[in-house]
Amino acid sequence: MKEKPWTKYWIKNFSNDPFWGQKRFKRLENGYPHFEIDEFLIDIVSFDGFIKIEEHRIPLFIGSQFGINPRIDDIPEFYNGRKLVAILGKSLLSGQVDGLTIYKVEENEKNFDFNKMEYFKNM
Repeated sequence: MKEKPWTKYWIKNFSNDPFWGQKRFKRLENGYPHFEIDEFLIDIVSFDGFIKIEEHRIPLFIGSQFGINPRIDDIPEFYNGRKLVAILGKSLLSGQVDGLTIYKVEENEKNFDFNKMEYFKNM
């Protein structure tokens, strides 16, 4: 966290939270813009592992002024039940990180809509 602490402050908030700090993230190998995260918090998984509903691992996406990456609505079978989704807000132009928000996706969702989704935590 020494080189750019303003891009990683959310990691400390997440890790120190008594509930959320017990969880990890998962991501696909491709489809992400550059972002900083401590390796102990994230796993690179296969497509099947990414869409799998897990209690202790949350799929991670990057939300920017250009949309969500990877494109959440283009991932086949992603909406396969109730799950949590983490979106790290980041400007791809300036590199500024706005924080991490964890959303709840309901069982019958067909697309991701920030305005309709319930969120649990904004770090």
